[in-house]
Amino acid sequence: MVLIFAVSSNSDPFEFLVNNDISEWDRQKINEVFFEYNNGRLEFIKKAQVASFYNTFLVTVYLELTKIVGRAGKGLILNSARKGGYTAGSAIRKRYIKEREEMDKDKAIFIARNMLSIWSKGFGWGDFTINFGEDGIVVKITDSFEGEGYKKLVGEESERGMCWMISGYIWGLLEGLLDVRLTGEDKKCVSKGDEFCLIEFRYIG
Repeated sequence: MVLIFAVSSNSDPFEFLVNNDISEWDRQKINEVFFEYNNGRLEFIKKAQVASFYNTFLVTVYLELTKIVGRAGKGLILNSARKGGYTAGSAIRKRYIKEREEMDKDKAIFIARNMLSIWSKGFGWGDFTINFGEDGIVVKITDSFEGEGYKKLVGEESERGMCWMISGYIWGLLEGLLDVRLTGEDKKCVSKGDEFCLIEFRYIG
């Protein structure tokens, strides 16, 4: 189960996101800056309400969805998460450009790394390592929220990777932040018995 404790901060979280390297911050510091309680609701960056739930919850939804629509269920979740990630990434990019200047690739990568640090330590999605190359982007995840949830719920290896929400959201976030189009494929997943999860993205065009 993911538990989040936050301390209210009067500073604008966006400034920390785009200006500070938060990859070495611990969970307490990330929570203090990016999360706060507002009238009993936990909010991320002063706008998005978030909630905690067991790591088996999403996997249960995926398995039930698959019973109804078959293997298309993965595509439905991936595409929905991708749209959510793209909305977040492009919103960050647009605000940065509006308030400052054009966002170059190095700044987009810097912010992407920060976002993954927040998801890792603040949301508890897993431990992320991201590598940017000339042809694409590789994301390694240990202790994946979804992959570990599948193992706990089912107790046996899956035929395919189960990190649908994480994969889709990262996919969309990278497209929105870098202003590119990507193809994505999960190469490894702990749900399949692999030691860690590995997602590869390739640039289109």
